Amino acid sequence: MDEAAIAASGATSISELLRPLRAVTQSGDGQEPIFLLNAQRVSGYQDIGNLPPEAIERVDVLPEPVALQYGYPPTRRVVNFITKRRFRQLALKAAGGTTTRGGGATENAHLDLTRLANDRRLTLSFDARRTDNLLQSRRNIRPDPDVLFDARGNVTGLTGGEIDPSLSALSGQVVTIAPVPVGLPDLAGFAAAPNQPRLFDLTPFRSLVPANDTIHGEAVLADRIGPKLSGSVTVTADHSRDVTLFGPAGATLFVPADNPFSPFGSDVLLQRYLVEGARLRQRVETTTLHASGVVRGAVRGWQWDLTGTVDTQRRAGVIFKGIDVAAANAAIAAGADPFQPFAPALVADRLIDRTVQTTQGAGAKLVATGRPLRVPAGRVTVTGTVETEQTRTEGETRGADPYAVAFGRGRIEGAVAVDVPLASRREAFLPWAGELSANASGTVRRVGRFGTLADATLGLNWSPVPPVQVLVQLKRSGTAPTLDQLATPQSSAPQVSLFDFANGRSTLVTLLVGGNPDLVAERRRVQSIGATIKPFAGRELRIGATYEATRIANGVQTVYALTPDTEAGLPDLFVRDANGALSSVAFRPTNIFRERQRTLNMTLSATGQIGRARPPATPGGPPPNRPSFYGGLGPTIRFSDRVQLRPGAGTLDLLAGDTLSGLITPQLAGYGYGGINYLGNGGTFDFYCTGRARVRGAVPASTLRFAPLCKANAGFTLSVHHFLPKQDWTRSLGLKLEITNVTDARQRVRDTSGAVPYRYQPDLLDPRGRVVTVSLRKLF
Repeated sequence: MDEAAIAASGATSISELLRPLRAVTQSGDGQEPIFLLNAQRVSGYQDIGNLPPEAIERVDVLPEPVALQYGYPPTRRVVNFITKRRFRQLALKAAGGTTTRGGGATENAHLDLTRLANDRRLTLSFDARRTDNLLQSRRNIRPDPDVLFDARGNVTGLTGGEIDPSLSALSGQVVTIAPVPVGLPDLAGFAAAPNQPRLFDLTPFRSLVPANDTIHGEAVLADRIGPKLSGSVTVTADHSRDVTLFGPAGATLFVPADNPFSPFGSDVLLQRYLVEGARLRQRVETTTLHASGVVRGAVRGWQWDLTGTVDTQRRAGVIFKGIDVAAANAAIAAGADPFQPFAPALVADRLIDRTVQTTQGAGAKLVATGRPLRVPAGRVTVTGTVETEQTRTEGETRGADPYAVAFGRGRIEGAVAVDVPLASRREAFLPWAGELSANASGTVRRVGRFGTLADATLGLNWSPVPPVQVLVQLKRSGTAPTLDQLATPQSSAPQVSLFDFANGRSTLVTLLVGGNPDLVAERRRVQSIGATIKPFAGRELRIGATYEATRIANGVQTVYALTPDTEAGLPDLFVRDANGALSSVAFRPTNIFRERQRTLNMTLSATGQIGRARPPATPGGPPPNRPSFYGGLGPTIRFSDRVQLRPGAGTLDLLAGDTLSGLITPQLAGYGYGGINYLGNGGTFDFYCTGRARVRGAVPASTLRFAPLCKANAGFTLSVHHFLPKQDWTRSLGLKLEITNVTDARQRVRDTSGAVPYRYQPDLLDPRGRVVTVSLRKLF
């Protein structure tokens, strides 16, 4: 992709520039590419992510075997960005968007400065984003019929049974729940609506999408260090704040029979929202600092680079999760009226958890690549890697249930990768076999608390004829849990409504979240065979398919589904009270004993130009621009996905209706994308579709059917100067319109009776829906 093609694409960022190249950058098995800058490794995507497309002179896409030369396995393609020798630019961008049904507006301001002078490179960037709170009242969400809290209250029996025989006799039926009447709270008033709880509209007080403010700053400086070395330094800083609103606190109050305002002959419970108290909310602030540096050089034919990184992150949260009702219960026991608003002093004792997690780490990695041997089919490529890392995290929760954890972990590893050509048409050795190479790699790492873990990869890369490429790979790996999975501070939230697949209803539980220090390392074995065909030599059309079989032992997942199977297999995550009612659930990472998956991923992609090539307007000049296009499809078929939660437990079939997430694992899914560009103007689209599926429940009300779903996005880019060429102010001014979820599609879920469970309302599953964003970008 040369400079003219880059300009014609209308891309305003590196990520947008990669879209038309997606057809050729993905490997046959769908893996994303490796990125280089001027044929050199980078410390991370951040080294190139903020470069403006205008600074790129050329983009080269290289085949998988080239990855070995840079210390990566030969299963991913390589994208090399070549920058201009001299370049200076200041770019300003402003964007604003909103959902078409209101709420959740977004604003964004971005600035980047780029200077290139031979081998010296300087980029500075600053980005600020804001997302407004999206309240439930902006969407069509009905109250949960299984949540009995109300501003005035609903009365229930102590164990959920009959409230009072006198009330049942007056009502002509057994009464287990009755709303507090607006007038005099006598038996007649309670008998006016027996077993018809009053539902409270929480939507004006609760967030669907939290308010968010994020700022990001980054600086990259690169230059030569003497005649034989070069290097770069990258520094980034991020800060974000999220605020989520939960509405009034729910309270279960004990009303004794001898309370003078109670008309009942027995003790009862009053379920009410304490609207006279403070609202519940959560605020989380995260600050991340990162610095990295790379030094590169060559010694006797070996290319090497040394990368060092330093990272620190602090995450602090304040969760106002409830109100202590001890004072209110004491007042009721002393004779206060439970059916009237409480004095502020009785609901002033807030339950607050304060969490802090700090993570610090430093690491270094040395990679050396050479081609020391020659065999008849070509040169053998050898890559050696040595890496070390030291990380420490400390987490603490201060509140009603204090918790503290600290982890320090060291990691040291060494790896060797070898690629041996076995046959080569280019080298005239076994030319009838085409291009054939074998690759192998081995990694041994020592990880604190997890001992020695190893990775091993064996592969064949075969191109019998130039249009065909076949990749065969066997990989075994061992991976330690992340520090976040181990040490995120634990906290609890009372009276959280979750869908219980045992009875098909919502249930109120105390929800426990946080890390799990008892996790063990994951073991994974992946076998894959893939083929890519380029049927026409003169056209960039590719067809690919990859079959993959995966076995995972002790995989780390968080189980979100409350089903009889998950409760039986993972009893440590669920607690029931003496009456058998579910009282608490833990959403924390856990090891899954065994999982087996088999999938087939297919791809069809094309890119090119429209119309016939015309001769240059002037002798020796470039040919006139033509519209360019790109597009692709990527269907996926899952043949099996079976899980065994614990040794001896039954096998769950995630494709036949079992679930760990509460959502589906579709057997059929697929994506598509495309775009057309001409002189900086164009349009893009992409979509993702899943087939019909179901989740099998214990009762008809919890057997859920998920309708097919397709979501599409579209974008349109205009070069303003192209349409207003006589206006100087329009030079280097771009306008972009982006539409996310064009059709405002949302997942539709119904149980066997056709009803929509509260937790599966479309606006809860996808609250934002269609979003329209307009942005302006000006270059100086």
